[in-house]
Amino acid sequence: MGCFGSGNALGERDEENGGQNLRIDLKDDRWIIDLELDNIITTIIENETWTDSFLRTFKEPNKDQERSYRINFAVLQRIHLKQLRVKLAKHAASLRFDASEPTGWQETLEKYIQALQNYEYMETRRLQPEDPFYVSGERYQDRKLLETIIGDEAYRLEGRRIFRAIGNWQKGPRGSNSVHDTRRDNYQRKWTQGFHQRLGVAAIAGIFLIVPMWFMVLHNTLYTGLISTTAFVAAFGLMAAVFLTSLMEVMSATAAYAAVLVVSSSENLQEFGELPISKVFFEDIDEYQRNIMLAKKDAFG
Repeated sequence: MGCFGSGNALGERDEENGGQNLRIDLKDDRWIIDLELDNIITTIIENETWTDSFLRTFKEPNKDQERSYRINFAVLQRIHLKQLRVKLAKHAASLRFDASEPTGWQETLEKYIQALQNYEYMETRRLQPEDPFYVSGERYQDRKLLETIIGDEAYRLEGRRIFRAIGNWQKGPRGSNSVHDTRRDNYQRKWTQGFHQRLGVAAIAGIFLIVPMWFMVLHNTLYTGLISTTAFVAAFGLMAAVFLTSLMEVMSATAAYAAVLVVSSSENLQEFGELPISKVFFEDIDEYQRNIMLAKKDAFG
């Protein structure tokens, strides 16, 4: 499984895994914790907007930029999994080489399976807007909580790699989720966030459908239709691969979009003096089938 290597169960890498080289002693069970020690708590800073990134090229970086921390509970689960894995491996060696059966190996196996299922569930939640297995300083309340918990130990995190915030950086208590939030408040907030996401998806879908049609209408040539169709289908397929998780979903969405553009471009080429691509394609199939039937008749007399 990916949780025992450099990646996780989804084939991705946590940003905290910096690929650091550590000298570990496999005879000491502490090596499992030492391997993940720097990944449990990391330092983060506020995300930059594109305007901030542009202006930073002309001025000195802001050294007083607010920092906070992020605790990743998935790292704790990985440590737990590795500890159970090592323990289970020792049980397996005892079963193979010792005369007596080790006690508790069945319970260890059950714990390992349950821990693995829990880890896979944690990995599915990381694809959602708010990961409950992070305590992260982007949220104002969590930022103050982390400052209280870490306290005087903050100096031990200095000199470590700093990561950008994942979500919106709440400036103060007004932007944070109050402890007095009702179910209605939570519903309205999530509905608003979902509406903005749906609006963005609708805008992108409209762009992918309207822009290539404008190209083919305003510059109605054979090469314009072919190049614009190829470019937009490739871009759409790339976006589908980024945002969709299932291979079948990526293939179906890309094929459906390609079919729409092929039909649209073939219809536009009628005015260019060419037969529609779809019509030529199906006429070629009909002619091919007729040739097969004639060949069979000649073969069987």
